[in-house]
Amino acid sequence: MTSDELITREEILTGLPARRASTLLFLIESRTAHMVAQSRQAMERFLTEEIAEERDLAFLEAFALGRDPPLRPTIQNLERHAPQWASLVPENLRVRAAVAHLLGQKYNFTYQDVPGIRAALGLDKEEVQQAYRRLYSEPLETIFAPRVTPVDRLRWAFAVLTKWLESLPPFWTAFALTLTETVGAGILALPIAVASVGPLAGVVLLVVLGLVNVLTVASMAEAVARSGTIRYSRAFIGRVVADYLGDIGSIMLTLGLAAINFISLLAYYTGFSTFLEDATRVPAEIWTAVLFLIGLYFLRRESLNATVASALLVGATNIGLILLLSLLAFTHVRPENLLYVNVPFLGGHPFDPSILQLIFGIILTAYFGHQSLSNCARVVLRRDPSARSLIWGSMVGMATAMVLYCIWVLAVNGAIAPQALAGLSGTALAPLAAQVGPSVHVLGSVFVILAMGMASILISLGLFNLVRERLPTQRRPIVVLPRRQGRLLFHQRGKPSGVPRIGLTYLGLEGNRPQFRLDVQLAGDIHGMEMTVTDRWEDTALLGCLPDSSGLSPSGRSLREQGIHLRLEVLDARQESVRLRVTSPMTLTYEGKWDATGLRMADVLALPDSLRQLINWMMRQREVSLAEVVANIGQDEGVACTTLEALMEQGFVRKIEVEGEMRYRTQLAPRRGRQLPEEIWQALRAEPQDEALGEEVEMPAGAGRIPSQTGVRAVAQRAREVILTERGRFFLSVSPVVMIFLLTEWLLLTGRESFPGPLSLLGTIVVSLIGGAFPVLLLASSRRKGELVPGVVYRLMGHPLLITSIYFVFLASIFLHGLVIWQGPVERAGALLVGVLMLGVTIAMARRGAFAPRLVVELREDLSEEGGGVFTVTTGGQPATAEVRLVYPEGEKCYQAATGEVPTPSLLRQATFHLPAEQAQDLKVWAHKVASEGDSEGLPALLEVHCGDEATRFDLKLSGGQALLPLTSEPCRLEITLPEPPPS
Repeated sequence: MTSDELITREEILTGLPARRASTLLFLIESRTAHMVAQSRQAMERFLTEEIAEERDLAFLEAFALGRDPPLRPTIQNLERHAPQWASLVPENLRVRAAVAHLLGQKYNFTYQDVPGIRAALGLDKEEVQQAYRRLYSEPLETIFAPRVTPVDRLRWAFAVLTKWLESLPPFWTAFALTLTETVGAGILALPIAVASVGPLAGVVLLVVLGLVNVLTVASMAEAVARSGTIRYSRAFIGRVVADYLGDIGSIMLTLGLAAINFISLLAYYTGFSTFLEDATRVPAEIWTAVLFLIGLYFLRRESLNATVASALLVGATNIGLILLLSLLAFTHVRPENLLYVNVPFLGGHPFDPSILQLIFGIILTAYFGHQSLSNCARVVLRRDPSARSLIWGSMVGMATAMVLYCIWVLAVNGAIAPQALAGLSGTALAPLAAQVGPSVHVLGSVFVILAMGMASILISLGLFNLVRERLPTQRRPIVVLPRRQGRLLFHQRGKPSGVPRIGLTYLGLEGNRPQFRLDVQLAGDIHGMEMTVTDRWEDTALLGCLPDSSGLSPSGRSLREQGIHLRLEVLDARQESVRLRVTSPMTLTYEGKWDATGLRMADVLALPDSLRQLINWMMRQREVSLAEVVANIGQDEGVACTTLEALMEQGFVRKIEVEGEMRYRTQLAPRRGRQLPEEIWQALRAEPQDEALGEEVEMPAGAGRIPSQTGVRAVAQRAREVILTERGRFFLSVSPVVMIFLLTEWLLLTGRESFPGPLSLLGTIVVSLIGGAFPVLLLASSRRKGELVPGVVYRLMGHPLLITSIYFVFLASIFLHGLVIWQGPVERAGALLVGVLMLGVTIAMARRGAFAPRLVVELREDLSEEGGGVFTVTTGGQPATAEVRLVYPEGEKCYQAATGEVPTPSLLRQATFHLPAEQAQDLKVWAHKVASEGDSEGLPALLEVHCGDEATRFDLKLSGGQALLPLTSEPCRLEITLPEPPPS
């Protein structure tokens, strides 16, 4: 049969053209919206893993319910991501023509605007144009607009610019993101910080500390390049720190980020409002309130929607404004200002600690751009896996920032007398405007709005996410679980790689009752059980089925003590799928084919003609009443009821309630020849009432009833109930931002505000830890624990003497401020406390094995490369030779190597690694598949590790393909067993 016959295989999979084009367009828009959302998440500096998962669930909910995605894609987005959604388009000519017709009705675009869409749909092919003419009796060219509005023309121009920026070579991507993320509002405090010592001495300090930061950013670049989490999964620096430095390092990072957000937001509120007060004469208190309300709006949306391109454009604009302001300042430079020097012990000047109070902290804050690496590393490493572009691009970006800072300090401090800058509570722009003229107010206002205004919104989002992630939650999502094609995975909040882990699989109906398989991963052991559920199931049924009846943990703690609670309520069960309400405080993810349930075109084609016509009509109407069905089929109400009951029994139709009226809707699960990305998870967030389905599930009498409480317990219970609501969580999450706003207003009203003061405190105490000590500690750990070995390794960077020297430079800076430079008791106590804490945490991390070598075995099926698959064995960050045996149905392949190809990994049944005795402290096994888009998912494999007389087992599918276990000094054998492929 040809692709244009009456009913082709593609039509069975994707639907008849005129009736299924809207579904295909919905799929295209959903995938595009998800990719746009992910690109926007890439530039959120403080996005947490749990918040990202919640956003994915929102997209999944929209897809599963047939709603528009949370983010509505534009025609520019569809064109930009056409290569990514082109795989959804079938070969059928009339389907392509019908989608083109819908695009022309929904969007406004010219022929020249959409080369990607034309290529994806084949609109330039004569066959598609003929199919369009047969379907709609007009030429395909009618979908194109002869011209677009000026506003649309600007949008298309921006789309072209965006595509160019996001397609920069990897070196320039790393360079641009490092530079633009480093140079920010902190530059406005540099002239104030160095005013007391003079611009020339300030330049020397900028160069010295700048070179140190060039080394620290290179250390961070190599550390993230060695992380498989960054390269193949989402770019969350917190996961990398936890993997390398342990839980202590993760806690310190979280506290450090919280402090950075809190102090930076206080400084930016002050700097923003005081400068705009000087420029507009509107009181600073009003400007602070305006910025706070704008931030509150974006907090409600939970995103600023910044992309890599927009971040580069804003950063480039800021740098251009700084250069313009520097040029204006150079026209007013005075030699006496430029040559002013007041360095202690130089030229007979006495030591005055007060002149050094701001210098080091503000300079370190200005150089803090290390977090940009976790944002850009995945993009850069995908284009250049060797990490050369990432390392050198970040180093050159930091060095360029150093040069820009030197130019700015020479210009501003050369134009303004040191007495006018020293002790200033606002930004350096106000005295510069008094010296140069009102042009500084214009340019400075734009810079302040872009640098401080947008940064304050990002910081507010960071605080919001940090608090929200740690609030208690009781999720009640409704999920549709297909039979044997998907699995629900549960793990404790905040412990994505910890145990216990639980997996739930639907097996189908046993009689009329749904049957499930429950898999529990303990520390080195797997337990599975099959169970039949009628209405509900509680995890208390697990207790008698596990070796330790006190709970899931080898430590003997109960389920409740570990925060493990799971309750299932069966809302609807059919042979092919089950609909569940899941109640649990644990983190829920879905793995599998999440669109494999509901209405399929092949099923509809197998129905009698009368029923098939009814289904097609209902699909067009979306939802119908019983009276409308009676009118459509021309039969009485009894026949209509019987027909609908039969369709509901077969799963084609469901009954819903809309404004008190019972209506009927088809259950739509789009099918096509090729699949959507499998990294999207199947889980539906829902309140106790399923609004999308219009039905409320009634609980059995007495079920879940909480005994009445009085006194303190009643108040505590009520408070917890409030916290668990979305509104309660929002208000608690936004409370730190409200607190900072009120504090800023109080400081402004009492005349105690300061822009450089908080930045100096931030740089000295927090940035010295997060941007100074942490990068070199991460490098030292990654060279012993990293899963990947970059193509280029600069051994000098990891030399113990260099790492120790950089570490003690920042540690000494903290103690120097606490003992000598700072005079206030609070500041001195804080510096000394942080210095002792920094030293103690480092010792604790070392004692817990943060710098001990790790043995890593990786088995990777890589669909993005032609090789197919690869295995690697590394010890202490270096390749390690091992005896490897790959078992296939037709035979075995043996290797004695540290790395090798895995031919046809889809046929691989078992991989055995014989590992010699090593000095490594732990063993990490990672079996995963990398999709063509570069995302990783765990292989459905069972792992057995035999070290000496001990044997441990892991279900890698429950943990994203990873397992981490302690290692003895004895030789080990590990076996990775993959399941048999399903019959074709």
